Amino acid sequence: MVALQKTLHELALDALMAHSQNIHPQLHHAWEMWLTKWHDGVEVTGDAELMVRTINMTAGRWVSKELIIHPQYQRLSTVTDNICLELSKFHNSKENCTTCDNNGARNYTMIDLEMQELVQLVLCDSPDGLEQDLKQTFLSVARTMYYQACCDPKTINAHISKVFEIVI
Repeated sequence: MVALQKTLHELALDALMAHSQNIHPQLHHAWEMWLTKWHDGVEVTGDAELMVRTINMTAGRWVSKELIIHPQYQRLSTVTDNICLELSKFHNSKENCTTCDNNGARNYTMIDLEMQELVQLVLCDSPDGLEQDLKQTFLSVARTMYYQACCDPKTINAHISKVFEIVI
């Protein structure tokens, strides 16, 4: 718990230095709400939305209460959370050497359909829509979870190495 508090403090300090915004109270509150549910044994959902909020706050994009209740934000959040929950189940079954039965195949199809919906939500403009950067964050979180669930560690490490080769 101390490590998380220290990390949140460092993220808030970085955001304060970079964007002159004190996000510590909002960041702490978001994580505290999520952790309280987790600690109480309540089935915790919203992992992806918590990541999106954390990323957006640290990037200097303010996440207001009005924004969180925006219908497009709500849909992006729901779809992204569903994708990440199913990917987590898929990843865990893979790690536990569980065979992929018809239910697993059905879940993979559902993930694929929801990924398509997420891409459409992110790429399509709407009259009272959200900022593109905010929408892209949802896609980035889902893509990262997809990558983790579907690629073995050796492949991920090889890709990371290639990125560093290009940068260096």
